[in-house]
Amino acid sequence: MSKQSTKLTSFGVIAIAMFGATAAYANFSQWDPNWSTLTNNASRAVTSAEKNQMISDVISGVIDTRGTQINVDNSVIETTSTGSRSVMLNNDMKWHNPFGTTYSNPASTRWYQKDGNTQVFRVFPNDQNYFGSRMGAARSEAFADNHLTTVENDGKTMTFSARFHVAQHNGDKDVMLFQSKGRGLNTQDGTYPAWGISMWVEKDGDIILVKRNVIFSQNEKIDTGYDVGESFNLRVTDDGFSYKAFINNVELASGTWERGDTPTVARWGAYVQGGNQGVLGGSVNDAEVVYVSGARVQVN
Repeated sequence: MSKQSTKLTSFGVIAIAMFGATAAYANFSQWDPNWSTLTNNASRAVTSAEKNQMISDVISGVIDTRGTQINVDNSVIETTSTGSRSVMLNNDMKWHNPFGTTYSNPASTRWYQKDGNTQVFRVFPNDQNYFGSRMGAARSEAFADNHLTTVENDGKTMTFSARFHVAQHNGDKDVMLFQSKGRGLNTQDGTYPAWGISMWVEKDGDIILVKRNVIFSQNEKIDTGYDVGESFNLRVTDDGFSYKAFINNVELASGTWERGDTPTVARWGAYVQGGNQGVLGGSVNDAEVVYVSGARVQVN
C-alpha cells in the first residue's frame, strides 16, 4: 500500500469516528477533487435553511471536504520565538471556507490543516464562496473568536502575531494573507467598514502590506521586502481605530480606519477578493498554500 493510500485509510477511520459512516466516504476516490466534482452534492446556499443544511452536510461528510495531508518541514518553518510557539487554542478561533463562515471544528482538511505549530491554509483553482449570494471570494481563513475583538473607545488593543511562509503560489491573482477587519454593520453611519490594514501576496510573488483608502483604488501598498518562499514575522496592533503593522519587529505601516461600533477581528490564511475576479485559475495542482506558525491573538 502506498504512503498516500495509508494516510487516506487512517483519515477515513478518524472521519467515520467523528461523523459516522456515510456514502460520501465510501465513494471517496480523489484526494483534492476539482471544484465541479466537489460541488456535485452541493448547491449555493442562500437562505438560512440552505446554509444550515450545507453546514450539516459538511460536518456529516455528505459534502466530502477532505484533502491531501500536508507534511510541514517544521524544523525549517517554525523558527524564531514566534514560529516555534504553539498556536492559540482551537476554542479561541473559528474557521471560514467556501462552505461556511463560522465553523467551530476545522474538519475540512481540503482547506485547513495543522501540523505541529503550523496552520496550513489552501485555496484551490475555481474554489469560490458558496455560502450566500456573494460570487468569487475563495477563502480559507481562521479568525479570532468574539472575546478577542476590540471596539473603538473600549480602551483595549488587539494584537495579532504569527510567522508567515507562502509555501506555494498560484500566481494568477493577488491573495490576501491577513486582515484586521471591522466585522458587521457600523450603526453609527450605516457602513460596512471591512478591513483597514491587510497583508497580501501579489500575483508576481511580492508580499505587501495594504492600507485601505476610502477610494479603494487608492489603497497604499507597502513592500515588506519578502517574497513567496521566504519566512517572516508579522505583528499587528489595532485598537479599533488606530493600527500599526510590524515585519520582524520593524514598523512598516500605521494609520487609522473608522469602524465606529463594529468589533475589529483578526483573520488570517488565504483569501481572494470577491466578484468575478475572485477565483484562482489553473488546475488542482496550482493551489495557493500558506503556512502560518505560532498564530496568536491577544486583547488587553
